[in-house]
Amino acid sequence: MTEPLHVVVLDRSDALIRGLAKAVAALPDEPDVQVFGKPAEVAAAFERHPVAVLVVGPSELTATGMRRVAKLHAEHPETVVVVAGKVVDLPPPLTLVRAGVAEVIKLPAGAAAIRRALESAIAQWHARHVEVHVVDPLPEPALEAVAEPAEAEPPRAPAVTITVASATGGCGKTFLASNLAYLLAASGKRVAMVDLDLQFGEVVSMLQLKPAHTIVDVDPDEPGSVERCMTRHRGGFDVLAAPLDPIAADSVTPDRVADVLLAVRSRYDFLIIDTPPSLNEVVLSSFDISDHLVVLATLDVPSVNNMRVFLSTLDRLKISTDGLHLVLNKAEKGVGFTGTDVEQLIGRSWDLVLPYDREVSRAVNLGLPVTEAAPSSEVSRRLSGGLPRLVPGVEAPVVAAVRRGFLARLFDRRTHIPQEKAS
Repeated sequence: MTEPLHVVVLDRSDALIRGLAKAVAALPDEPDVQVFGKPAEVAAAFERHPVAVLVVGPSELTATGMRRVAKLHAEHPETVVVVAGKVVDLPPPLTLVRAGVAEVIKLPAGAAAIRRALESAIAQWHARHVEVHVVDPLPEPALEAVAEPAEAEPPRAPAVTITVASATGGCGKTFLASNLAYLLAASGKRVAMVDLDLQFGEVVSMLQLKPAHTIVDVDPDEPGSVERCMTRHRGGFDVLAAPLDPIAADSVTPDRVADVLLAVRSRYDFLIIDTPPSLNEVVLSSFDISDHLVVLATLDVPSVNNMRVFLSTLDRLKISTDGLHLVLNKAEKGVGFTGTDVEQLIGRSWDLVLPYDREVSRAVNLGLPVTEAAPSSEVSRRLSGGLPRLVPGVEAPVVAAVRRGFLARLFDRRTHIPQEKAS
């Protein structure tokens, strides 16, 4: 019999305990909940069995209490920390981050709000609870063993592969991946973008595509299958969509994904991989072939804390971080802490900081990368200027190629004047 998930509560608040009881009863797999009023009792519980979620109530939201929580988090980084308290009593954001807090329950809260926080915390625990093992690297494709049609082009060097990832949803992975694809395609290179969020991929909806085929339909051994299953975006890059039906995702195994990625990699100059906010086997298979891993976070406590866990997990899995690049997205002032504060916490510097910009939402509504829809916007300038830091070796002309505006190119198409001949 599988051992139940253990949730430990540090607080004796009747209101919080009643809300937790109702929330836990509504969860599909009811976890075992233990309530303690003293920190020493909680420490003893951690010694008895693994704790999936630690809920810290109002009585522990003091400077001393949060130091105790931070110590527990350092000793048990796999445990997801949740704090519950009135907004006026919550510690500063940096204190929450140092204590490893992943979710905040703002009291008073109903059972539904508490349940959502617990569901998110448990999902994060599952994502963190990755077996520590060294993933065997995928073999490089043997060019002489690939059966190409007689009229095929000579074998090309494998594509430079960039995987875009984050440990938290809503950080802007698809936004960044699509803009990288557009910027690289603007240089005239062959660029493919693959959506590995197999259940709830957003690439198709964000770029307003209507794919005839998806990753489910690719036969890596069949000549021409990769190209046939791609959907062309008006920005000049190809997209391999995730399954349109989430149930169909079950048929796409990690081994199959690895074969598909290698097949795509052998046919393009650049491969951009968009991933879900998790570290499953499918995502790990993309890490194996990536030259660059771009990890995003935003300036909020769950995102920053989950980035710390993400980077720690990469180290535990012995995944090389030689090509690791960190991006801070939607940066704003007045949120309680800054990008510099986060750099000090994680011990690494941001390779790129992108501001919050309304032009991003306008571009999404057009189905376009913001660098195509609004090339002169602040966020587009940051993306263009930062491209060589995320993809070292990219020449300056690739960045300069996006300076021509979307409306001008649209006018060219409508008047049937090829861009290279337009005056």
